[in-house]
This record gives sequence, structure tokens and C-alpha cells, in this order.
Amino acid sequence: MANQEYPFVIGTAGHIDHGKTSLVKRLTDVDCDRLAEEKRRGMTIELGFAPFTLPSGQTVSIVDVPGHEKFIRQMVAGAAGVDAVMLVIAADDGVMPQTREHLAILSLLGIKNGLTVINKIDLVDEEMLEMAIEDARTLLAGTFLADKPLLPVSAVTGAGIEELKKALQQMTESTEARSRKGAFFLPVDRAFHISGFGTVVTGTAINGEVSEGEEIEVLPGGALSKIRSLQVHGAPVEKATAGQRVAANLAGISLDDVKRGDVVTAKNRFTPSKCLDVQIELLAGAEPLKHWQRLRLHVGTTDVVTRLSLLDKEQIAPGEKTVAQLITEEAVVTSIDSCFILRTYSPLVTVAGGKILMPAGERPKNKEEKAALIKFIESLAASPPLKERLLALINCRGIISAAKAARMNETTAAELMRALSSFEARGEIGIVRYGDAALISAEKLESISSKLTKALEAFHKEHPERKGMAAEECAKILELPDTKFARELLALLERRGALKFREERASLNDFQPFDAGLFASEVEALKKYALKKGFAMPTLEEAQAALAYSPEQMRRIISYLKERKELSIVTGGFLLVPETEAAFREKLEGIAGEITLAALRDATESSRKYTLPLLEYFDSKGITRRVGEKRILIKR
Repeated sequence: MANQEYPFVIGTAGHIDHGKTSLVKRLTDVDCDRLAEEKRRGMTIELGFAPFTLPSGQTVSIVDVPGHEKFIRQMVAGAAGVDAVMLVIAADDGVMPQTREHLAILSLLGIKNGLTVINKIDLVDEEMLEMAIEDARTLLAGTFLADKPLLPVSAVTGAGIEELKKALQQMTESTEARSRKGAFFLPVDRAFHISGFGTVVTGTAINGEVSEGEEIEVLPGGALSKIRSLQVHGAPVEKATAGQRVAANLAGISLDDVKRGDVVTAKNRFTPSKCLDVQIELLAGAEPLKHWQRLRLHVGTTDVVTRLSLLDKEQIAPGEKTVAQLITEEAVVTSIDSCFILRTYSPLVTVAGGKILMPAGERPKNKEEKAALIKFIESLAASPPLKERLLALINCRGIISAAKAARMNETTAAELMRALSSFEARGEIGIVRYGDAALISAEKLESISSKLTKALEAFHKEHPERKGMAAEECAKILELPDTKFARELLALLERRGALKFREERASLNDFQPFDAGLFASEVEALKKYALKKGFAMPTLEEAQAALAYSPEQMRRIISYLKERKELSIVTGGFLLVPETEAAFREKLEGIAGEITLAALRDATESSRKYTLPLLEYFDSKGITRRVGEKRILIKR
């Protein structure tokens, strides 16, 4: 069958001198001890990589990692990119300390598939081999390798190697291939210079794919470059994908600009950060970890000192899983769902591991922010789809730029907008499409609206003659430096029905501006109407309907006329103007006989409906006094 490159990486693991490198050489004919020091010392110090052709003809990668305790850093770097593992245990030694630590690291790194090899069977008898197998099964109980194949082999004699190759073939076929989705992300494990070519980096592609000629970014430094050429296992390729061992020749970049621990990424998709939102799990046999404890963080090919920030507790108990933040001493670049290892600072012991939930976190400033952050990180721990991640981020931050949200979630602005379209349509978020575009939570919009409403209430009271508050003034109240952004925000609030924004001015929905000229004509119209009605006084409601005034207009006019003593409201809600009041007094004084309701009704040619309220009004002013059914005129 023709050779075919398959994006799959098998990692070795196990104690020093248990024959991992010899086994890889037997399988691949490649000696992974490439360094002179490794040859001299007889152990693997750096990562070694070899192409392995499966019985099917497909070629996968084997990464041979160091077993010595001092080289756990390289071991973690190698394991971070593997799809499955081959745990090697020497038959003559059995399970050793690094065997246990490597297995713990693999479990913490989220590896789910693999097999176990009992090597060096040529050095033991049947009884000792059975003991080694039993020792291995005891170790593997309860781990991801418990129900996976366990094969005795000899890298020296070749015994069991064909069975191992078949098992590796079956393991590869049964393991779900790494997703190629997402932005290209390649942690650098080696960087070197080749005369005539320039800078070359190698690593295992974790996400996405990259092609010759494509622009890339080297983080955390931020140097920009282009892919001049690509190789996978020494063979030139036009494109490399997630799960492949890649060598990339970078154009226009010096060896000083890139080193082990850096990451070669797609442009503008990842953010260096000193704050990582994580889910962490403490090993069952470890000592409790305390808040702000100093630890060593291993993620990808990066090894950095970090502090553990426990958000709502003082320590993590053995076997406990919780959300937290890692505050690193240097900026690191990680990708969503990357697995990491934590080791105590001194002595170096693996104690915990977990998953990166948000690679570019921010430390909370107060209790409210801390509570929101915990809720946010816990929602990410459930591995929600992109749109739910984005909604949770917006709700946590209140307001965030679209570009920042996209980069934090390793996506593009276009993909982000598509993901959020349904939330925007339902009013669950607001989007201000100005410049970089801002994503605002419904709660934050409500808070902004409430603040503006209070400001507008005071503004209308102080400036009833103005149509509304200028956008510049609104920007100051909301502490927005950009007036253009404020205008777009006000337009969004109007679309949500929170206020009116017309002619560059914001106002409350029920506000009508006070126009002095118009108001004077409205006042005059009311006075004329009331005067024309004479003794058949109109009620407030009748006048409002007849003149087609709004309740607000009517309240303003009545208040104005009463204050100036140019209008009174008598029993029954009738409007009485001074002219009608004076005319009624003349009628009272013109009655020669007794002042009765009937006499006044005849004199004014009106009805009891209007005469009685007028008499009661005059009684209240002390002009008349009621005696039985008659009135006495006190003041003439």
C-alpha cells in the first residue's frame, strides 16, 4: 500500500532506561538520541521525533520523550501534542517512580487512548515477566490505560514487535482524529538556523492548518513572518495540519526572535497573557495547594513560574477539581482547552493539572467582578459551543470590543458576528457598530439606560425649553471619550425603546420640549375657550379634548395660570377665568331680593350644574355666606 501521511502523534512515556528510545528505533529505524550528550549519557534529554509506518501503509509520528526526573519539562512538552501514548515499563525493573509520574501527567493532560508495553522481556524469565505484568496492571487500574492492550516485547530481539505494530495500527484507527478546526497553533520545541535557509522551527501542530506563503505571528514577542517552506518528517509539503510534526522555515525572522516555548500562530487570533482562567484538578496523593502558592506551570512547550489564585477558597484538597486563575510571571500564549501540568516550585513534584478555559483572562477588581468571573469560568468548564462562550463572556464583562472578544475566543470578527446574530435579534445583547464594534450585555444596557434616564429627568426639569440633551453631554455622563460611539449607543437605546434620540439629542420618551411662543398661544387659546363658555364653565377634560392638548401640555398650562392667579378650578373640576368670576359677582350684586339658587340660575341663564359650584366657590372666598337655602352677600 502506498505511503500516506496521517496526522496522528504517538508519544512514549516511562521511567529512564526502560528502553523507550530503543523501542522507537526498532519500530521506525530512527535513532531519536540525536544529541551528542544523549549518546554520551545514554539517556534522552530532548524530544526525539520519528515517522512510523503502520502496517496499513499510513505514516504517523512517534515522539520519544525523556524519562529522567530532571527532564519532566521536555516530557510535558512532548505529551502536550500527542493523540495517544505508548507507556513503556521494563520487565526487569517493573513500575518505577517516573512511570507513576508520567502516567499521572498523561492523565492530567487529558490523553484518553494508548497502550502499555512491557519491554526487555529478553532479560527475565517467565515468572519475573508475570510479576512485571501484574505490577503494571496494578498501576494501570482506574486509569485511562486500564482496559487498553498490554504487550510484552523485546526491542533487542524483536520479540512481540509485529504484534505491537498491529496494536498501534488498531489504536490509531480507534482513536478519534484531532480536529483541524480553529486557528493554526504550533508550540515551538526547537528553533535553529540553517545556512542558506534562515530560521527553522519545529513542533506539533495543535490546531488548524498552515500553508506555504501564509502570514504568521510568533508570540508572545509578536514578530510577523511568512511560511517560506514546510516539511513533515523531512518531506516537503505545501500544507501542514493539526496532529502533524511540522518543520517550518520562517522568512525575514532572526533566530533571536523565536525560541522554545514560543508559539507560531495564525495572525491576530491569539493573545499573550499573564492571567489564565482554568479548571484545575489536584492529584489524590498530593498535598493541598494554597491560594497564591508559587508553582511551575508546564503548558505546550512553555515552562513558567506562576501563582495559583483561588477565587473563592483558601486551598484545594487532594482529588478536588475547581476553577481558578493562574497568574504567571511572564506572558504566555495558550489555546482554549489546552491541558497543563502544575509542579511544586521546590522540590519539583507533579501535583496538579487541568485545562485552559480562557487563555486571556483578567483579574477581578471587587467582589461583584469575582462572583461574575466564577460564574463565567464555571460555564466554560462545560465546554459550550462558541456562541454560548461569547454570550457568557459578554455577560461577565458587561461591555467588550468585538475584536478583543474574537481574539480571546480564537475566532474572526465575521465568525463572531454570525455566532451572536440570534442573541442580538432577541435583544439578549446589544451591538454598537462603530469602529471596532462593541458587544454589550442586556444587564449593562439596562444600567446605562437607567443612568441616562435619571440624567434626562434632571435635564428636562432644568431646561424644559431644550429639545433634549446633546450627544456630547450624554457621552460625558456615561464617561465615553468618543462622541461618535455615544451617538451609536443612543441610537441603539432608542431602537430598544429606552429613550428618544432625534436631531443629535436624547430625551425621555414622553418629553415634549417647552416652546415659549407656542406655550403663550396655547395659554391664550385655553383662556379664550373658557371665557367663551361663560357661566357654562368647561371641565379640565372637556377643554383638553376641545383644544387637542396632551395631558402634559394641559398640566403645564393649568399650573402656569393658577400660579399667576389667572385661573381657578372650582368644585366639579370646572375651569373659572377671572372675567367669568367678575361677571358672576355682578349678577350677585344685581339681585334686588333674596339671593337663591333659582334667582342666580335665572340671572346667569345657566343651570344648577354650574351655579352651585360658583356659589360654593364664593362662599369659600368669604364673599357670600349661606343661611339656610339663601345666600347673604357680605362684601359689596
